[in-house]
Amino acid sequence: MAKDWVDFKSVKACVNMQMVLDRYGIKGLVKIGDELRGPCPIHKGSQRSKNFTVNTRKNAFKCFSVGCGARGNVLDFVATIENCSIRDAALKLQSWFAIGESAASSGEEREGSDEAPEISRGIYTDQKGALFEVVTNAISGEDFEALVVYRELFGDYRVLVAPPQNFGKADALFTLVKAL
Repeated sequence: MAKDWVDFKSVKACVNMQMVLDRYGIKGLVKIGDELRGPCPIHKGSQRSKNFTVNTRKNAFKCFSVGCGARGNVLDFVATIENCSIRDAALKLQSWFAIGESAASSGEEREGSDEAPEISRGIYTDQKGALFEVVTNAISGEDFEALVVYRELFGDYRVLVAPPQNFGKADALFTLVKAL
């Protein structure tokens, strides 16, 4: 029985605690410096308690409740919430956030084409440090202009489109952080 290979380091690099909290719909944590504090979603602490802490800089969490004491990184959090192994948690994160998936045509060369070069799938950052994932390359239905489909890796995870010139070059709006 063959098992899927999991790159734990890549999963932890691509998915942060805020993304997972948003995925589970965990709201009401109060931001204090680099930390989010509030009731523990693992043991379902009372709304008034502040025993659950997420350090956004370290990408780690800890529950200070005596009965819970859960702590760790994004993989540990998902494994605890889903009551599964770390490996299964990593597979869930890969699936939820499309980590390691490549577009069907990402490796194909288009010979004799005047089209703009395709932008590689990956995690990109803007000048403010916000993270975005390039999902795929597309073509406008109106004027057949090349476009890049990308999504925010924060907030509402909105899906957006932009011209390929905005990605990857030194003077571009978005620079590659990690190729997928």
